[in-house]
Amino acid sequence: MEGLESSDPSKELGCKEIKHSLHHNSSINSQLSTTSFEVRSSFIMEESNVKEHCFIEIKEEEKSVTAGSNVKNQTLSGDQNKENVNIASSIRKKLLSKAPSPSSTCIFRVPDALKKLHEKDFVPCLVSIGPFHHGTKKLQAMEQFKLWYLHQLLDRKPNPETNLEHIVEKIRSLEDYSRECYNEKLDDLSSEAFVEMMVVDGCFILEYYRKKIGEVPTDPDDPLFNISLAMSPTLTSDLVMLENQLPWRVLDCLFQLTKQVPNGMCKSLSELTRSCLPIWGPVSDDHLEQTTESRHLLDNVRILSAELDKKEEIMPFWDSMPSATKLQQIGVIFQPNRNNININITFLDGVMEIAPITIQGDNPVFRNLIALEQCESGPHKYQISTYARALGDLIKSSKDVEFLIQNQIIHTSLNKEDIAGFFDDICNGFETSSCCKSFWQVSSSVRQYYKQHWLQRLIVYIKHNYLYNPSSIWSVSNAVVLIIILTVLQTIYSVLSYYKS
Repeated sequence: MEGLESSDPSKELGCKEIKHSLHHNSSINSQLSTTSFEVRSSFIMEESNVKEHCFIEIKEEEKSVTAGSNVKNQTLSGDQNKENVNIASSIRKKLLSKAPSPSSTCIFRVPDALKKLHEKDFVPCLVSIGPFHHGTKKLQAMEQFKLWYLHQLLDRKPNPETNLEHIVEKIRSLEDYSRECYNEKLDDLSSEAFVEMMVVDGCFILEYYRKKIGEVPTDPDDPLFNISLAMSPTLTSDLVMLENQLPWRVLDCLFQLTKQVPNGMCKSLSELTRSCLPIWGPVSDDHLEQTTESRHLLDNVRILSAELDKKEEIMPFWDSMPSATKLQQIGVIFQPNRNNININITFLDGVMEIAPITIQGDNPVFRNLIALEQCESGPHKYQISTYARALGDLIKSSKDVEFLIQNQIIHTSLNKEDIAGFFDDICNGFETSSCCKSFWQVSSSVRQYYKQHWLQRLIVYIKHNYLYNPSSIWSVSNAVVLIIILTVLQTIYSVLSYYKS
């Protein structure tokens, strides 16, 4: 027992060493753990510092890039602003304080809608006048005639002012105005070329007209008068084409500088052109006074041919009328008017009066007058065009043409089918349905009259489809009875209408 209870000093020493060792190891582990934590913490902190440093560097780089971009953008913005200022300055220089089509614009290119149907009626065949066809190869032969006519004029020296230098000086003073008369810019023509063209073309026109009326004797070698008579109508048409015009003011200036003094046949340009232009019907003194407002030869034809009303109201649409033969069938009477108004249609109490019209050839003058009205914006807009519409409604077939010829309204030697086709072509080329109120009122009155006379139309229908039609299933006796009944009804209706009115 004593052996068990007594302790072994060596064992106790071993136990103490073991405990000390364990405690020491624990301290070491603790220190290691602490050191490891500190190292780890230090590493984490360093890593965090590195990331933060990188982040700061990235931020600084972004700021640098942004700053550089801002500088670049500012530079670009500055350049763009400069370009914007330059563009705005360029636009400002081109701005117009007046309407883009000034009132002086009066000579136009013919619209394609009209030109494509009958181009030959709008393009000169023999002579070019003005800038639109100047230099055309097929018209060059006439340039020699122009110069020859100018030489004859200067050699004749009809008055003291007929001097080439003086003429050029006067026409040069009208150059700016003359250029504005055309609806296209003429930048390809220099000032010298433009003035020369005005002088040569204008003097040719005046000399040709003076020879035509006999004021100036013709030369035996002049082919325009002595060799080919067929050239005369072609030249007459060329001189009144819309694209082949000179401003009236230029022609009038040249007329004053070259008129015969003191024994000239014509005291004014209007007197000279009245005898030479293709005008419909007689020309009154009132018409002649209005020609002071002419803007070119074609416009002069319109003024001399029509009773133009500056206050004429424009309607936005046109009401079509029945044809002449349909109106005649319900009792409308047609007769030529006798009031010397060359382009006019009236309708009152079942009587239609129409100004007589002479149609020869394909009538390019008529087409060019309509083209002028389709282009311009003046007070006379649509008067010739509306007149053409009215005739186009009345003339739908060769029977209509024959009826109007019998009533002395149309004078022609042409084929009746060609005349009917002529008006159909003209109406198909219109770019607008606008019309003059005076003709529109006539059309509306005719339509109303036609609607009111429904009994006459019914009788005409029965006669045409049954009484005069052998193949009809109706017997002639039934048709006759029905016509008698309708005639009685028509008489009663007419009597009631009379007392009601």
